[in-house]
Amino acid sequence: MNSPTRAGSAYATASRHGRRGIMMSEQPPARGRKARETDPGPRRGWGLVVLCAAFFVVVSDSTIVYTALPAIERELGFSPGRVQWVIIAYALTSGGLLLLGGRCADLLGHRRVFTSGVGAFTGASLLCGLAWSSGVLVAARVIEGLGAAVMVPAALSLLIRTFPEGAERNKALGVWGSLGGIGATAGLLLGGPLTDGLGWPWIFFLNIPVGGAVLALAPRLLPDSRDPRHQNSLDIPGALTITLALLTLIYAVVEAPNVGWTAARTVALLGVAVALAGLFVLVERRATAPSYRCASSARGRWSGATSWC
Repeated sequence: MNSPTRAGSAYATASRHGRRGIMMSEQPPARGRKARETDPGPRRGWGLVVLCAAFFVVVSDSTIVYTALPAIERELGFSPGRVQWVIIAYALTSGGLLLLGGRCADLLGHRRVFTSGVGAFTGASLLCGLAWSSGVLVAARVIEGLGAAVMVPAALSLLIRTFPEGAERNKALGVWGSLGGIGATAGLLLGGPLTDGLGWPWIFFLNIPVGGAVLALAPRLLPDSRDPRHQNSLDIPGALTITLALLTLIYAVVEAPNVGWTAARTVALLGVAVALAGLFVLVERRATAPSYRCASSARGRWSGATSWC
């Protein structure tokens, strides 16, 4: 891999020695696309900033609503106890559809799915802030979660493809992973002041400029790629079983503090989640294009993506 100093020397030689220098600065054809993807420079650094900015708003959006719940309940007329669905709707979709979102990114293109997720998340944030009823807000939170579910695994795949394996990639993954805790804490700290000072809609409006900047910069800074190891087909039975398993598990975990961990409802939901997970394993063993192979072959992506669920 060429360093910035060596690349600069090659171009300087080209200017001094004309044609001979130009030939020296050209990359050998054998290296091709791989060389371009791993060349160092500020572009990769700015690409990391774009990916981290998207991840930050996704994580912070899961906690920023906590301090705003009383104001939301009062202004939108939620029935008693139902305001929690503002949190549950986002948690269910963003966590439950995460693996399916990663599979879609592998099949359709990582940058394409990433920008689609950012667009859905940003548009839903606008709808959340403009919500005129409790139903509209919950529906918008579902769309936000869908955007996050495809955005996060696609972003992590882009990060892995942008940085070469080794210390540089590990450093980038460390920065990415640290944003999980930072984003969650920032959401808790910002929710109260924004709600008291500007009103609860601004906890959602805050996402719009960040999302707009990411959408504008992503095509310029991020590579577009698909994973060649995966077939161009979606394992529907596997996708459905693992998605239902995750949705059931997350719903059980979110509701358990309200009804009790030992309540029959919680135990039943956890049992269904375990059964669906077992069914998923059986389905994947017989699938021609298993979703599990997609997840297990990118352990870094899966672990990083699930750190915020």
